[in-house]
Amino acid sequence: MSGTPNKNIFLFSVESYVDGFPSLKGRITTIGILFTFLVFIEHLLRQVFTALQHLHPLLEIETNRNILARHIGVDCFSCFVIAVFGFKSRYIIQDLIDTVLHGKNSMPKAFENRMVKYYPEAQRLVIIFCTYQVKNTVDTIIWNDGLLFLFHHMFTILTTWGPFMRGTSHFYAVFYFGISELSTAILCLLANFDDDHGVIGLGSAFPATRAIIGVIFSVIFIIVRVLMWSTFSYYYCKDCWNILHSNDPRLDGTKLYFRFTGFSLAFLTFLQIIWLGEIGRIGKEELVKFGIF
Repeated sequence: MSGTPNKNIFLFSVESYVDGFPSLKGRITTIGILFTFLVFIEHLLRQVFTALQHLHPLLEIETNRNILARHIGVDCFSCFVIAVFGFKSRYIIQDLIDTVLHGKNSMPKAFENRMVKYYPEAQRLVIIFCTYQVKNTVDTIIWNDGLLFLFHHMFTILTTWGPFMRGTSHFYAVFYFGISELSTAILCLLANFDDDHGVIGLGSAFPATRAIIGVIFSVIFIIVRVLMWSTFSYYYCKDCWNILHSNDPRLDGTKLYFRFTGFSLAFLTFLQIIWLGEIGRIGKEELVKFGIF
């Protein structure tokens, strides 16, 4: 969308994106290499847990080791890296930070810098995030996580590949495909203690650890996925509305993508409301176990 496609095939450093918007060949090649790297990390961690299986009976079961390798080596690692890269790119969203946290009227009515301007850091973040979601989708099918998770991952990939991968909406990509994944990183650690999606018996073996991670996740989820998510979504919906009613030639051929992101955002927000209810229910159960509630 923005700029002339550059000729870089390997898009890992921010500098490789500065030459202009990356070509389709470069994006696909980079995603393929990063996907292979995640597979390598997962299998490396499987070998580590195999070497450490004498430390606990639960590690003696191969399936348990594979689950831990997936949630820690792929999910938690990927989401943490994405969140860090998003935080390092926070200068892009400084206007919104100043408006919300510092009470300044810093958000300009014009949407160009938020929806059209190309940011190399954000483009790299989108590609890394898309790679993780592709791996996540494959793992969801392999591990039979369920249709809800599969739809979530597929919708996320389609949303990423729309305006964000085309070089637009980079202002919001920093949050949606970066900072917001901090809560997901902690959730992936917590998932190991779940008998349905993690290691059966791990929660019972380490109840205090599970409770501590659960409390941390609940707090981060409310801050990031409720308060921050609703704030960014408010401004994103306003900018999408303005785009759909504008005649900016730079947005030719993109309005269909923005209509889809509006639908996708509503769907993903609905899922998070459901998960927020689940957090409350599970949190209450945990408090009862510890005799607090």
